Amino acid sequence: MRNYIFAIAACVGLSSCVTAEQQQQVFSSQVPPSPAVKASVVKHVRETFFDPYSIRDAQISDVVTLLDTGLDAVCIKANGKNRFGAYVGLTATSVRLKDGVAVSSWQNAPSCSDPRMHYRPFPELEAL
Repeated sequence: MRNYIFAIAACVGLSSCVTAEQQQQVFSSQVPPSPAVKASVVKHVRETFFDPYSIRDAQISDVVTLLDTGLDAVCIKANGKNRFGAYVGLTATSVRLKDGVAVSSWQNAPSCSDPRMHYRPFPELEAL
């Protein structure tokens, strides 16, 4: 199941898999993240990131609906520490959501760097 989700995420993230019209449809579906979505993302980061307690400069994007997948996605940008204890700079990660619950993530997803993606501060992630 997890490989299936990553395959869909990779396909959606690559422009060769979707048309410009489909990309525009995804980006036009943006809605602000709910408190429940933010809480699910924080839980996912706490469980999957190397040092979630070191995160600073966190931002969260609006939620987008991924076409014909039953999934939504939200991007987070954050500066955290690597295994050597050094801050690595702002890194973008796409978090896939199923019914508002984070199910997977993809670091450096191309769609997270798209200028059409709207971001806002994410202090809940910095407060771990």
